[in-house]
Amino acid sequence: MDRGSVLVAGEQTNGLLAIIERTVQRGGEAPRHLHTREDEVVYVLDGYVCFHVDGTRFDLRTGMSAVLPRGREHFYCVKSERARMLQIFAPAGLEGYLAEWPDSEGPAGVEQLVTITARYGVEITGPPPGDGDSAERLEVSA
Repeated sequence: MDRGSVLVAGEQTNGLLAIIERTVQRGGEAPRHLHTREDEVVYVLDGYVCFHVDGTRFDLRTGMSAVLPRGREHFYCVKSERARMLQIFAPAGLEGYLAEWPDSEGPAGVEQLVTITARYGVEITGPPPGDGDSAERLEVSA
């Protein structure tokens, strides 16, 4: 999983929201998880990504977005070679994990992810299932 870049931090919005830009290579996705403190909106700047929220699949291509509500398990699979996305978190706070994430991942990468994100109210619920093609598909229009 990549670190991402904070474009707008919570300090700039009085804690209302934060915006992160992330480029993810196919195979570098985050595991299944849920947020306990914030809602997430994802906007695909470039690429093809399928998002899964509680077993429903959303196919998103460049220029499309999805809402990932707090408390709902979700994950994504990059279907293009890479994808570039904006992640908007409301309220802000989750962007703080980026400062804690180590520059390199070793064998303890998953343990570190679970420990660090837990401090920010994120529960890791399991790995993404393969290529993510097994969920019910919901087509989303731009």
